[in-house]
Amino acid sequence: MKRYEFSLETVLRARRAQESVARADLLRANVNAAAAEVAEDRRRLHYEDVIATEGPSFMVLRERSELAAGALIESRGALAEARGAVSTALEGYVQAARSVSVLEKLDERQSIEHAAAVLREEARLVDELVTNRYSRHHAAPRPQAER
Repeated sequence: MKRYEFSLETVLRARRAQESVARADLLRANVNAAAAEVAEDRRRLHYEDVIATEGPSFMVLRERSELAAGALIESRGALAEARGAVSTALEGYVQAARSVSVLEKLDERQSIEHAAAVLREEARLVDELVTNRYSRHHAAPRPQAER
């Protein structure tokens, strides 16, 4: 019997490649989110320092605190955007992993079916061989043709 070969092997390879790309996108999004979180923490600490210090004048203090608050608001927006990107990348990765899993299960099922078919074919051949040998061994002796 023919050796087992998964008919959708090229599709499975393509799906695995897509899964690898999705995993890399997810890792990149997580790194960006972590960097955005660090930046937001720094800007928050800077803002807290600015409002805790006394400036030379009210106007200077107000301007510095407004700039620090603006930077903090901007960093919070960037953090929210980065977390959204992580969520999107995670959805993409889960979908890609699911499609790979489906194909791998199909491959496994077909491989098991092929192995069972091979065993049935081998059993049929053995039965045929045994039956033929038995028939030849127990056949009535044939009269020899006269010359």
